[in-house]
Amino acid sequence: MKKLSFLLLATCCSCVFADNTGIYLGGGIGYGSQYLTTNGINTTTGTPSLRAFTGFQFADWIDAEMGYTYITQGQTWNNIGAPSATIYDISFTPGFSIPLTPVTIYGRVGIDAVSANLNSGWSNQLFGNSNANFVWGGGVKVNILGTRTFLRAEYINFGNTVNNNNSTVITQPSVVMLTAAYVF
Repeated sequence: MKKLSFLLLATCCSCVFADNTGIYLGGGIGYGSQYLTTNGINTTTGTPSLRAFTGFQFADWIDAEMGYTYITQGQTWNNIGAPSATIYDISFTPGFSIPLTPVTIYGRVGIDAVSANLNSGWSNQLFGNSNANFVWGGGVKVNILGTRTFLRAEYINFGNTVNNNNSTVITQPSVVMLTAAYVF
């Protein structure tokens, strides 16, 4: 009887905490920040940001992901314009799954293409000039038990880039986001 109870408990635990591997689609909303520098003057402007992404979850603790992030247009700065940024990225998210929980703490490393602009909406930036950078960040992922979905709270830094509309402006976009995805 003890062996049967143990086998039943082990089977239930493995079903509840099973790896949700496969392709996933997701999106998120957050707060985007752009650190701007020109001629020794700097500031940080913050606005809402949106993210759409797809990826492959190899296990609960590692994913490969492609994403699109848009940081909306901020307030006019230094009389030269209102900044916004469009970012495409490819990254890996290796982490550490906390035993017997659906929680994973992870880091993010990869490369991105940033199109930072002054006075330009997202539609003008979709295929605008962009600069390549390294992307890095980290966060916490929670697999929703009994489903094939996960939620994340994360920070992503997209590196420094020259602004397309004013080459003397250096922009460093970053975001703090809440994202969700479904694993197929």
